[in-house]
Amino acid sequence: MIKDLTKIREYLNDYVEVEMPYEFIQNSKIQYITCSVDNEGNISCESFYPDCKFLRRCNDLLFIEYNGINKRVPICRRDKEGTIIYQSRFFIPEQLPEKLSEDPINTNIESKSIEYQQEIIEKLIERVTFLEIEKHENDEKISTYEELLQEGRYKLKALSIELREKNEKLNHYEELIPKLYNSR
Repeated sequence: MIKDLTKIREYLNDYVEVEMPYEFIQNSKIQYITCSVDNEGNISCESFYPDCKFLRRCNDLLFIEYNGINKRVPICRRDKEGTIIYQSRFFIPEQLPEKLSEDPINTNIESKSIEYQQEIIEKLIERVTFLEIEKHENDEKISTYEELLQEGRYKLKALSIELREKNEKLNHYEELIPKLYNSR
């Protein structure tokens, strides 16, 4: 753990800072700056850790090896409500070692990963196509039902007008029958 800024600058000469989330290469070199937290959960000070080796990542933690000891490094610190109050800074070498990029195991993993991603994309395309066809069919059904509903409304209005006219005639005849009966 280093706190001297001039030494930190020397260590970071051939390193660049990466934005999180970042996919680190396993067993690659990494350097970082993180904070310490006191017993009350308050941030107390920042420290620099050089010459580390990235092992793996799990949620908001990086597992690294520092001086032969495996450590957990928080990517960020959160308060009790879950709001990020501190973000650790991570640095990697500007140029990745050639043997890592040419490693057949890494190349094989990358090609399998690309194939898997392509399979997922193809499945998603099929699913989207199916859903688009289904949506189109549903839109057609909806428009058909709306047309039928509109026709039903027109028929109901026509029948309602016809019923009103018949009721008016019936009322007129009911008035007319007693008058005709009395006029004899």
